[in-house]
Amino acid sequence: MNLSASVKNVSTALGLTIYMCSISGHTFAQEIEEITVQAVKDFYSIMPEENSESAFGLSKSLAETPRSVTEVRADLVEKFVLRSVDDLVRLTPGAFTSSFFGIKGAMDIRGEPADNYFRGFRRIANPGAFNTIVRGAEKLEIMRGPVSPLYGSGSVGGQLNYTPKSSKVKGDKYIDEITGGASLTVGSYQQQIISGNLGAPFMLGDKEAGVHIFAELEDSESFFDGYYPSSFLLQTAFDIDWSDETKVEFGFQYQTSDSIQVPGWTRVTQDLIDDGTYITGAPQVLNDPTDLIGFNTLTPQESAFITPAAAGFLNNAFSNTGSFCMPPDLPWTGPQNAQYNGQNLFCPGGFGNWLSDPVNNTNPFQLTNVGTAQLEHDTTFIDTVDYADTTAFTAYLDITHDLDNGMIWKNEIFYDYLEHTKYQSWGFTAFYPEVDTFELRSSLTFSLDSGAWTSENIVGANYRYEDLEMWHAWFDETFDFRDMTVGPTPNDRISPATFDPYSAGATLTYDANGDVDGVNGTLLRNFNEVHLSTNENIGVFAMSDISIDKFNILLGARYDIFNVESEDGWVTYLDQPQGTGVIDGDEDAFSYNVSVSYTDQGFSPYVTYAESNSLSPNQVGGIIPATVENGEFVQESELAEVGIKYQNDFLYAALSYYDQEKTFRDDQTNALVAVYGDGVELEVRALINDNFSILGTVSSSDTTEVCDGCLAIINSAAFADQNGLTPDQVYGGRIGGDRVTFVPSGTELDRGGLPDLVASLYATYTTYFEESELTSSLGFTYVDEAYNDVFETILMPSYTIVNGSISYSKNGLTALLQANNLLDEEYYTNADLFDSVVIKPSEGRTLSFMLSYDF
Repeated sequence: MNLSASVKNVSTALGLTIYMCSISGHTFAQEIEEITVQAVKDFYSIMPEENSESAFGLSKSLAETPRSVTEVRADLVEKFVLRSVDDLVRLTPGAFTSSFFGIKGAMDIRGEPADNYFRGFRRIANPGAFNTIVRGAEKLEIMRGPVSPLYGSGSVGGQLNYTPKSSKVKGDKYIDEITGGASLTVGSYQQQIISGNLGAPFMLGDKEAGVHIFAELEDSESFFDGYYPSSFLLQTAFDIDWSDETKVEFGFQYQTSDSIQVPGWTRVTQDLIDDGTYITGAPQVLNDPTDLIGFNTLTPQESAFITPAAAGFLNNAFSNTGSFCMPPDLPWTGPQNAQYNGQNLFCPGGFGNWLSDPVNNTNPFQLTNVGTAQLEHDTTFIDTVDYADTTAFTAYLDITHDLDNGMIWKNEIFYDYLEHTKYQSWGFTAFYPEVDTFELRSSLTFSLDSGAWTSENIVGANYRYEDLEMWHAWFDETFDFRDMTVGPTPNDRISPATFDPYSAGATLTYDANGDVDGVNGTLLRNFNEVHLSTNENIGVFAMSDISIDKFNILLGARYDIFNVESEDGWVTYLDQPQGTGVIDGDEDAFSYNVSVSYTDQGFSPYVTYAESNSLSPNQVGGIIPATVENGEFVQESELAEVGIKYQNDFLYAALSYYDQEKTFRDDQTNALVAVYGDGVELEVRALINDNFSILGTVSSSDTTEVCDGCLAIINSAAFADQNGLTPDQVYGGRIGGDRVTFVPSGTELDRGGLPDLVASLYATYTTYFEESELTSSLGFTYVDEAYNDVFETILMPSYTIVNGSISYSKNGLTALLQANNLLDEEYYTNADLFDSVVIKPSEGRTLSFMLSYDF
C-alpha cells in the first residue's frame, strides 16, 4: 500500500473518530442530568451487547476483544431490511463482496473469501450454490482475520457467524409468554416474501424449556430479465433446563433454493462500461440441427474435436471454442503468432492457424452480422434452460453442565449437509451429491485468580469428518460468443454434462492394435473435474484471557492432525481414467493467537499477531487430489493487527490496521498462490440522543497476489487491440492460458475488482408517540473505482448507492417502506471467476413494502 495514502487514510479515520467523540461528548454533557436518570434508547440495536462468547469462545465485550469484529443483531437486520450476506457490506468495514455469478452465498473480507459459521461451527463452503439468508438470525458476527483456535481451521479472510433466534432472552432467561409474528413483503418486480416466527416457553415434566420457530418463503421475479429466485427456510431451536446444572440446546435449519447463477455482461469493453455500447454479432455455426440428440445445444463433438492425439488432461479434445496460449518456441509449441502485455505467445488451434496465416486459413472466432447496440442493465447472460436445485440442512446439539468446582463442561454436536446441482448453458454443470460434515467438540471452561491476576480459560478437543464430492464440467465454458441482444441459440449453448457420455448410443472405435482411435455416434458431455474426498480432523485447543490490572493478554493455541483421502475421479471422452486412484495423506499443523490490550476509561488499544492453518479446498470445501500428492493441502496464513476501540453508553468506535499473508493451492489448476493484504478499517456507531443514531464505516485496503500458474481467461477486446485486430474477430471464442504466459514470472498484481476505498454512513431517526413510533433511515455506501481483473483491463467507475426506509409501528403492527439504490445509480462489480470477460451490472432502484405483526 502507498505510504502517503496510508497515512492520509489513517489520519482521516482518526479525525472522524475524534470528531464523532466530540459531538457525542458535547451532546451527552448537555443532557447529563437526564442521562443519569434514563439511558438513551437504542431502537435499532446498533450498540454492541455487553458480552459475547462468539468471537473467541470466552465471554468478552466487543470493545475489549482485541480483533476486528462487527456485530449485527436481529433488530438491525429487520429495520434495515437485510436479507443476504451482500447486504452486510454496508455495515461491515473491510467487507466487499464481488459477484460469484449473482449468488449471495458468502462474504469476501479483506480481499479473501470468508467462511460461513453456524453457532461457531464451520459450514460446508458456499461460494456459489445458494443465497445465505440472514433474517432468521438473532445475531450475526463478522470477524476479520483467522478464527479463534476454538473453532478449528478457517480462512484468513474471516468468518460470518450466524446465531439463530432462540426462546431465550440474552442467552440465559426464557421468554415468559408466547411471542411471535408474521410478515408479508411485496415489492418491485413481483417480489413476494412471507415469513413467520413463534417462540413459546413450556414445561417438559418439571423442566423449564422453550422453543423458537422461524420460517420464510420467497417466490419472486427480479430486476434482471429471466431471473426468478425462490427459496424456503425453516429453522427451529429448542432449549431445555434439564437440571439446575445441565442445559440442553438443539435445533436445525432447513433450506431449499433454485437461484441460478447469472454472470452478467459479456463482450466487455471500456465503451460498454462507459456508455453501454455493446458489440453484436453471431458466432460460428457449429450446431447440427439434424442431430436429434443435440439439435438445440453444442454437443462435445461440436464444441471440440475429439481425438486420441489430445492428451488425457485435455479430455482427449481440442476445443473449437477456445485457444490455450503458451510461450512460443518450446518443444511442444510453435512459433509466435500473438502477443499480450509485451509477452510473446503461441496460440494453437484453428484460431492460432489463422493468426499465423490469415490468407490461407479461416478465422473460426469471427462474428458475423457485426454491429452495435445499447445494453440495459436488466439484460444479462441468461438462458431459460439454466437451472439450479439446492437442499441444505444444518443441525446441532449442545449439552452444558456446571460442575461443582465452578467449571463448565460443554459438549457439542454439529452436522451440515448440502445437495446441489446446476447447469448454465455457457458451459458449466455442477453436482454436489449429499456432501456432509460432522463435528464433535468438548470443552472445559474455568477461571483462575491469583490475586495479582485473573484469567478465564477454555481447553478442549474436537473431531471433524467431511465427506465431500464435487463434480464439475467446465472445459468448454465460453462467454463472449453469445450475442446477449439475441439471446441463446444452438450455436452458443453448451450441452449439460451427464454421468455416462455414451448413454445416447455412442461407441468407441479401435485401431488394429486395439487402441482407441475415435468414437462413433453422438457423445454426451462428461464431467471433467471430479474430486472425491474425505477429511478427518482431530484437534486440541486452549484459550486463556488473562487480566492484570488494566492490561489484558489473550493467548490461544491449536494443534491439528489431518488425515485426508482424495481421488481424481473423472474419465475422458475416450475412456482414459485420470489421476492415480485414491491418494491419502497426513499432516499436522500448529496455530496460535497472541493479543495484548490495555483498557482505561472506555479506550482499549490492542495489538494482535496470529498464525493459522487451514485446508486448500475446492469450491465445495473438499480436498484437491493434487495437493495431497504433493503434501500441500494445508495452507498457512499470518495476521498482524493493531487497533484501538472505544465504547460508552452512547458511542462505539473501532479503528484498526492489518497486514496479512496467505499461501494456498488454486482449486482449478493446483497452482501456488501467495496473497498479501494490508489496510485500515474504521467502524463508528453512535446514539446521538433518544431519536437520532448513526452508523459509519471506512475501509482502505490493498490486496495483491502472485500466481504464475493460475488460469487466466483474457479479455478478448484487449487481446484484439494488442494484436491489430477488432473485437469481433476474437469474440467467437475464448483466449486463455497460464497467467505466467501473459505477465513475467513472479509478478505481484493487484487483485481484480477490489476498490481501494469503501465508505458507508447511515443515519436513523425515530419519533416516539404515546403508543406508536415513526422511524426512518437514510444512508449511502461509496465504492472507489477499481479495475475488473489483475491485468487492469477495464476500469469500473466509482459509485455511491443511497438506501432509505420509513416505517410506522403501533400495537405490534408495523408498515415499512424500503428503497434500495434510491438514486438509480448504475455501477458494476466484477466476478470471482473469469473476471476479465464477465462484469455484473447493477440492479436499478427497487422498492419493497413490508407489513408485519408481532405479539
